[in-house]
Amino acid sequence: MRSVAEVNDELIRHLAKHPELLYDLHPWRFEELVAELLRAQGFEPTLTPRTRDGGRDILAARSDALGSLLYLVECKRYGPKNKVGVEVVRAIHGVTNSERATKGVIVTTSFFTKNAIDFATPLKYGIGLHDFETLKSWLASYRN
Repeated sequence: MRSVAEVNDELIRHLAKHPELLYDLHPWRFEELVAELLRAQGFEPTLTPRTRDGGRDILAARSDALGSLLYLVECKRYGPKNKVGVEVVRAIHGVTNSERATKGVIVTTSFFTKNAIDFATPLKYGIGLHDFETLKSWLASYRN
């Protein structure tokens, strides 16, 4: 597992003002950014190896009064017109089930196809879809 490299506050503030620059981040840097945004929300993120990651980029753990939770997060740094398809959603669903994780999550700089949304909707407690709009919100609320 890779350690979560600190993503500097200045970069996050800059991306909050200019979210279109997310498309210019290297995919690994995007994973580090998402891990930091999750850390700021109370998760304990761990980045998986850069290759052979098993279909997930980040393991995001959290414990509360009801128990321990493990989210498997797949990051997709796509251009705005390259939507995440149902194949990616099915893959994270399969990995989440095989690893008995709490929930599978996809975070993208793009959006999701109708088929991807249709597949995930009835599985809302098992799959989370977070797109460019969600990322903008996470960036804006970082450390606020």
